[in-house]
Amino acid sequence: MLQHILNCDVERNSLLEELDELTKVDDTELSQKEVTKKTERLAEISERLDLIDANDAEPKAIKILNGIGFSQEDLHRPSKDFSGGWRMRIAIAKVIFSEPEILLLDEPTNHLDLPALIWLENYIQELTETTIMIVSHARDFLDACCDEIIHFQA
Repeated sequence: MLQHILNCDVERNSLLEELDELTKVDDTELSQKEVTKKTERLAEISERLDLIDANDAEPKAIKILNGIGFSQEDLHRPSKDFSGGWRMRIAIAKVIFSEPEILLLDEPTNHLDLPALIWLENYIQELTETTIMIVSHARDFLDACCDEIIHFQA
């Protein structure tokens, strides 16, 4: 499951694949111009990986998964082994891990126990650069997480 979460970071995975491919290329078979181009691209990739904190991806994913209730043993189980409720937690973890600019959560409290709910509340409260829209009937959760509430009544 941990790898399933890490695969959400498409940019990181793409850069790591390109880095791996470039490092396998034998410089002795390249012209000086091609070596220079390869070196420049390796530097660009390295800089971008540093900028997006690629080395911190696994600890970040583990922190999120632990926060919403997964044990250390669960991290290496396949996602398909979990029940529907736990798969919803995995979906929440994937969204959180990908750090979207806009986060839309539809009834996120439905599949969370109290410790996971508290963790999610705290996580949302710490987000400052993300626009968050939450659809929920859980008033306490909304009161803890939201600055503004729009109430629709049919």
